[in-house]
Amino acid sequence: MKVAVFCSSSENVAPVFISEIESLGEELVNQGHEVVYGGCKSGCMGALARGVQRKKGRLIGVIPKMDFAADLVQPGLSEEKVVPTLSSRKEAMNEIADGFIVYPGGVGTLDEAFEVLALKSLGTLNKPVVFYDFLDTWRPLVEALDLLVANRMIRHDLNELFITAKDRRQVLEALRA
Repeated sequence: MKVAVFCSSSENVAPVFISEIESLGEELVNQGHEVVYGGCKSGCMGALARGVQRKKGRLIGVIPKMDFAADLVQPGLSEEKVVPTLSSRKEAMNEIADGFIVYPGGVGTLDEAFEVLALKSLGTLNKPVVFYDFLDTWRPLVEALDLLVANRMIRHDLNELFITAKDRRQVLEALRA
């Protein structure tokens, strides 16, 4: 399975998040998955890449051809797919991936996650989405989404759109399901 991982490129992320996503990258390879991500060498993205590369896994970077990205590309990618914009990066990742993991991240991570959820809600994407709720980071967001469901602003039960997982084992089980 080709698994897209949405995560942060920030260098200011707490070390515990860096360590965990590096281990997640290793475990994805151990389970036979290929990893699709934003192609960056910094922050959680870089840690994910290091974990995948340490286990000699297949790592596909989808990289926007934009000035800010030029010096941030992870060396040694198995495949580099260069796209013109951040929007086209999301489209390419959505097309390539068989499933998605949303790791704690910033605005870009949320943008990627909400696009996938919107497509699932519309019925145009039928692939698993797993929010990795490491250290309860996504709990407030899930509570807010539950409130929107309760008020009928989101027409689907959340479990139709995504699965929430508390640890790596649950993430991997959710992808298999």
